[in-house]
Amino acid sequence: MLTLSLAVKDWLYERTLTVCAILALAGMLTPILVIDGVRNGVITGMRERLLQDPMVLVISPYAGKETYSKAFLEELRTHPATRFVIGKTRAIANDISVRSHVAQLPLHTEPAASGEPVLVQANVPAPKDGNVPELVLSHHSAQSLGVQVGETVTALLGRKTPEGKRESWELAMTVSGILPPSVSDRSLGFLPLSLLEDIQDYRDFVAVPNRKTSGVKRTAPREYESFRLYAKDLDAVEELARYLAEKGVNVRTKAHEIAQIRGIDWALQRVIMLLGIAVAIGFGAFLMSSAKGAVARKLRMLGLLRLFGVSRWALMSYPLVQIALTSLAGLVLSGTAYAIVAYAIDALFFEQSGGLALCRLGIADFCVAALVVFGFAGLTALYASLRAAAVDPAAVIREQ
Repeated sequence: MLTLSLAVKDWLYERTLTVCAILALAGMLTPILVIDGVRNGVITGMRERLLQDPMVLVISPYAGKETYSKAFLEELRTHPATRFVIGKTRAIANDISVRSHVAQLPLHTEPAASGEPVLVQANVPAPKDGNVPELVLSHHSAQSLGVQVGETVTALLGRKTPEGKRESWELAMTVSGILPPSVSDRSLGFLPLSLLEDIQDYRDFVAVPNRKTSGVKRTAPREYESFRLYAKDLDAVEELARYLAEKGVNVRTKAHEIAQIRGIDWALQRVIMLLGIAVAIGFGAFLMSSAKGAVARKLRMLGLLRLFGVSRWALMSYPLVQIALTSLAGLVLSGTAYAIVAYAIDALFFEQSGGLALCRLGIADFCVAALVVFGFAGLTALYASLRAAAVDPAAVIREQ
């Protein structure tokens, strides 16, 4: 305890050298923290903005002759990287004409079910099937039809029988939701998958008893022309693409946008690593020379401590304690400086970033920085500690 007390008092007494060492550490560490904070903030912000658009996570197969069974989609649904998957009927069922009390509009529809990410993001419930099925419209479609939530529209469906006779079917639907303008500027609607299956059967002249439409009896299991798959996150997109490629399914993804984010992250990580190496070399050389000079100036005092019975292990702790105090004070100062700079950056670019933090570091990041600083400081102080422990008391006696 005596050695520790003397080390602290000596560290405080040499305040000019101490302050210089603290400022040197803070001056080298603060830019690293700021750059790493900007990297975290920018990359995280870009990922958040991408994830705000569920279509970035969409995986869909290229059009071809392949069809997909319910068993295949169920297997895909159980994959750990899958967030949501739904089969898609042929285009013959997806494009319908919808009439309201104001206008008539050609409408492209997509199948939907509970958990559909586009609807979840817009906080709109998925449409339900029933005697009067529900329909979710895009903002553009609702404006064109002049309808609000709760109003009824009519789907106008037609087909040609095997004998060449034209038939029509009018199906009433309730508008259960309207999507925000940011989701789509197309004439788009979401319908229950079961309804789109029935529309496809109707146009294929397959009987749909629950809709009271005539036709031939279905004999083959239902197959889907395509599917819409959402990955759980950006990293899961590539995982699902590889999984489907192994099954011979070629798919389209937003891999280009995801690769851009990863490229920026990779480049910034390398910049931070190179800066960190340069700072570590400079800081290590500074600490080593400071510790070595401090021991050289205090050889007589250290020798007297040995004469008074202080052990070599206690003397080794003398420079280590002082360097640990310098590192702690430098970390506190650099953390404070980082907080000020981060606040200034966020305030300066508040409008451009949409209120997102462009410079952010978590507690874990600061803890890692502290461990690196203390670990590196301990290594650089090792020579000075060994030099302090090797002081010969006889040399002090001779000098006296």
